[in-house]
Amino acid sequence: MNLDEPTPAHGTASTLDPLIARAEELVRQFKECFWFWHPDARVLTRDDIPMVIKNLRQYGNKQAWRAAQELRKCL
Repeated sequence: MNLDEPTPAHGTASTLDPLIARAEELVRQFKECFWFWHPDARVLTRDDIPMVIKNLRQYGNKQAWRAAQELRKCL
């Protein structure tokens, strides 16, 4: 490792992108919609967000469906 090289930015994708952070928050809030996810699974990119929206709509209640609609508007 060369100490003169710039250090990569620290932080996860969710801390860098508020939309990804919101999707992760919804996954934690509506666990019943993500019963198949491994507990360590995370929303890593914006490409993962349509799957979050789909599962909120498919397995969630009215509140989850509304959250999915709000998330979809932000894409």
